[in-house]
Amino acid sequence: MITKKHLILCFFTICIFLLAYTPKARAATSTDRIAGYDRYQTAVAVSQSGWPAGADCAILAYGEDFPDALSAGPLAHKYNAPILLTGSAALNSDTANELKRLMVKRVYVIGGYAVISKEVNNELSSMDITVVRIYGQDRYETSLKVAQKVGLTKGVFVANGTEFPDALSAGPIAAANEMPLLLVPPDDLTKSQKSLIDKTKIPVSYIVTGNSDLSDNVIQRFPNYEVIGGEDAFERNINLMTNFGDNLNFDTIYVATGENFPDALAASALASLNNNPILLTKGNTIPDSTLSFMNSNIISELRIIGGTSVINDSTATTLASLPPQIASVKDISDFVQEKQAYEPPKTVTVTTTKGTEAKVPVTWTLSSVTSLSSGIYDYEGTIKGYSDKVHLSLNVTPTWNKISAETVQNGNFSFPTTVDAVMNDKTVKSLPVTWDITTANLNKVGTYTFHGTVPDLDQKITLTLKVTEDAPIDFPDTALKTVVCHTLGKPTDTTIYKSDALNVTDLFASNSGITDLTGLEYFTNLKNLYLGNNNLSSITPLRKLTNLKHLELRECGLKDLGALKGLTSLTYLDAASNNISDFSPLEQLTHLTVLYLRDNATLNYDPVRSYYNNLTGKDFYL
Repeated sequence: MITKKHLILCFFTICIFLLAYTPKARAATSTDRIAGYDRYQTAVAVSQSGWPAGADCAILAYGEDFPDALSAGPLAHKYNAPILLTGSAALNSDTANELKRLMVKRVYVIGGYAVISKEVNNELSSMDITVVRIYGQDRYETSLKVAQKVGLTKGVFVANGTEFPDALSAGPIAAANEMPLLLVPPDDLTKSQKSLIDKTKIPVSYIVTGNSDLSDNVIQRFPNYEVIGGEDAFERNINLMTNFGDNLNFDTIYVATGENFPDALAASALASLNNNPILLTKGNTIPDSTLSFMNSNIISELRIIGGTSVINDSTATTLASLPPQIASVKDISDFVQEKQAYEPPKTVTVTTTKGTEAKVPVTWTLSSVTSLSSGIYDYEGTIKGYSDKVHLSLNVTPTWNKISAETVQNGNFSFPTTVDAVMNDKTVKSLPVTWDITTANLNKVGTYTFHGTVPDLDQKITLTLKVTEDAPIDFPDTALKTVVCHTLGKPTDTTIYKSDALNVTDLFASNSGITDLTGLEYFTNLKNLYLGNNNLSSITPLRKLTNLKHLELRECGLKDLGALKGLTSLTYLDAASNNISDFSPLEQLTHLTVLYLRDNATLNYDPVRSYYNNLTGKDFYL
């Protein structure tokens, strides 16, 4: 017999089962409506939504017709300003109240006095608002003036000025790309527009048009143009969003009717705040192209612009039911070199409940890795409305010592089998390297670049090889030449050539009576150089020895270490017991692990402070 106790137990068991196996999908798309009782109040509601704390500037457009107002979206984005509407004869009262709430200091009025009267100017001035009017003799000249105010250095969007839907679609996307929106006649450009194009370097032109809305005479006048087309304005609306999806945030999409202009115009300023697009509906009809877009994109929120007489609740509900939800998220692996700035990805790839893939915005706990040492670091990210965390595995790879080499024309060169990396504990580790090419053309003088891979780190590196003409080397100091000849196993009266010098990687010349290092500048493959207890007035020839790792200059009578400034591969330097008064040339030698500086003309070791704690061997204190 089933008792009440059994039923309760079964109920709790089912609840636990459902909780354990509830898919961690993103919540359904939500809807929010921004509306007033008319177009003026709707624009006010949009302004209150986007600028709750006020704004320094506002854009004022004529609310009864579209021509002058359409290009205002990118201008609003430039000045972080809402777009408000007014009638012609007097400033709309709702708009006036919103300007007071915003506490604006400047209003950009779009259009001439025949559209927005001088009385509106006077009312704005009486509110202690500075008025800047942007206008031309017609809609095209007004659009041109606005475009010049926005700036054309990054490109331009172009739309037919006799209709409004394409301009409404392009406005927030142009704003997101910091480009103006230029309205043009369907058959030929105006004289001023032609002049602007001829005199301005426009890097790219995006032309939004149907099959025959704009003539070739118009389209082909624009430099570097790309046509964004479609069978109707609604398909072009979707094509614009798809083409510029990488620069847009689909997490929130604004929805407005494409059968009238005021709501979408006001929304263009708000949408551009976070690079959101505007989706146009055909009243309460959802076009096929819109259905397809909504069915294949993850969307967190739809913000409906306008009242139910424009887009009813049933249409809003239908739109919200279309987007798929997140079923799973791919974790991310990435690489960055130690102490280099890193920009984490703004989106992650997800698998939807419909089995498709989509990109959605992600917020990371990661803020900066510029000071991290090499190693693998894990960061978490969150997706709005999704319960699971996203994981970023960031491999911070070591800082490479500069890899360069020199050889002579028609000589022999062997690619190194290992490269040195400074590890996170500041030790230098030799790692195997595989080169993309293993032979070099040594027949021609020049500088050549080769690429290799360090398999242990899955990282690319570069080797710079300098090929020079062979020539004899002059050694004014016979003591230095004697050391070189002994190193090469040659008689001291032998002529030493560059090709000989490039074969030397270690030179022991301590306490050898050397006073002049001239000739040593050709030993560019040197890695270890011992010059202690010589009387050296200058070490200028060492400037070119950028492959040096170990350098001893103790008790050489030196006064200046300027020649060492660029020797960033050094890990060991002994410059103790000299007459040096300035250690600033050592400031960038951050790979040093051993540094001896005691018994010099100064006790100011501050230039090496940034890497002082990394030194495993030192004879001074900060």
